[in-house]
Amino acid sequence: MELNQEKRILRAPRTVLDSVAEQLADADITLPDYCPNIEKILKCTLTPKIQSRTLSGGQLQIEGICVINVLYVDEEKKSIRCSEQNVSFSQSFSLKDSPENYVILTKTKSEYINCRALSPRRLVIHGAFSLYAKVIDVKETELFTPENSALEVRKKQITCADLKSLCQEQFTVSEEISAADKPAIEALLYSSVSAGITDCKAVAGKLMVSGELSLKIFYLSDIESGQTEKTEYIVPFSQVIDCEGAGDGNQSVFDCEVLSYDIRLKNDVLSEKPLISLDAKICVTEEGFFSRDEYLVTDAFSTMYACTPYLETINVISGALPVNEGFIEKINAKIGNDKIAKLLDIYPGHISLDYAPSAEGLRCGGKINICIIALSEDGSPLFIERTFDYSRVLSDTADCNAMIFPSVKMTGVSYRLADDNSVELRCELKITGGAVKNEAFRAVGGVNINEDCPLAADDCALSLYYADETESLWDIAKSHKTAVDLIRTENGLEDEAVLPRMLLIPKI
Repeated sequence: MELNQEKRILRAPRTVLDSVAEQLADADITLPDYCPNIEKILKCTLTPKIQSRTLSGGQLQIEGICVINVLYVDEEKKSIRCSEQNVSFSQSFSLKDSPENYVILTKTKSEYINCRALSPRRLVIHGAFSLYAKVIDVKETELFTPENSALEVRKKQITCADLKSLCQEQFTVSEEISAADKPAIEALLYSSVSAGITDCKAVAGKLMVSGELSLKIFYLSDIESGQTEKTEYIVPFSQVIDCEGAGDGNQSVFDCEVLSYDIRLKNDVLSEKPLISLDAKICVTEEGFFSRDEYLVTDAFSTMYACTPYLETINVISGALPVNEGFIEKINAKIGNDKIAKLLDIYPGHISLDYAPSAEGLRCGGKINICIIALSEDGSPLFIERTFDYSRVLSDTADCNAMIFPSVKMTGVSYRLADDNSVELRCELKITGGAVKNEAFRAVGGVNINEDCPLAADDCALSLYYADETESLWDIAKSHKTAVDLIRTENGLEDEAVLPRMLLIPKI
């Protein structure tokens, strides 16, 4: 007979797929007629954009495009120009399990790109990027709960953060932004879009999420003179997400990902300057945790029959809290041999993020790739890249040992030219996601009681036993096949601590 009657369930996120694939991005670009000839290539970048993600029949299919952007120096006017081309990609991942309630997470990272000019109007590009894919569903672990009066159990009290909600929604944010108060936009040179959650309210199985898109563009304001400008816009958004299990008592942790975006210039009937039309596909993922007290059965025996408990490892999230921590990283960038006369723009490339537990809390760090566009002393455009380390110990995470949805963004940067060979940067970084404490316990998963093998009856109703200081009350009761409470009551003990002494052992 197996005992495991009343159901106590722990729910936690489970990763059913965590994989990466390399995607090639090759292109042969011939400049269109309206683009001037190339004198010098400044920078070539890959920007993967995910258009669809579908999971069916144990296969995760991801489709998208990779935008190849080439910044170069115009042969005639010596100004900065840009040429772009899209390369489609498709990738399939196989899953061992077919999850029901799941979310899909994707990230991309440019690995390398080589750009070679075969002529002033033709470019050959070879590049690659990594496509990271993760699928998470809900794992339910049933905790052993005895309901037999003849079974003695040893309990361990724990605190657990139970996964109450797991949801995801994709939606599009569309906005037309007036640039009437900005210098004219004649051609876009570079753009980036990032997103973040600013507020969330949970009401009866729904999440009302508010957030912001940050749009940054670097553009040509005068084709004749080569004058460039940069600007930034904040676009608020809100979305109601169906989320089973969402409630006021939950601690919600979010991932907010920009899957793809498109920026176009449109004619504005109210101004001679064009409108900026933005369409961004956003994916918001939520894990909601509810903290409660629980207990695990760490040992068990029967006072009447032969029995065999079997142990298993129980993984528990014992604490979860959202992370939304901003901080300043000051950097002094040495330029090298080039002498800078004017800074045009500075923006981040890839920012890596690693974490490790420490006595002070979760220590996060990585590398920041800084891209600098400037003019030299003779007025020639320059593109300079530098990589720097950063580090931060997250607040209130001394008890945590892992992160969920870890993400880092540069939300702002200010800079000044310290001299003609160095730039002082003040980078505003923000780490988001969640901090958790993962613990593993050995606990009883069930007990097999053999009712055909009753324990031999003891003729003595009471026996004497001398307990030494290394023994616990539980070990003594288990060896004598009697109840812990009976020994405690018979000897007037308040807890399991047994000093060297003589004990009366009552029999059942």
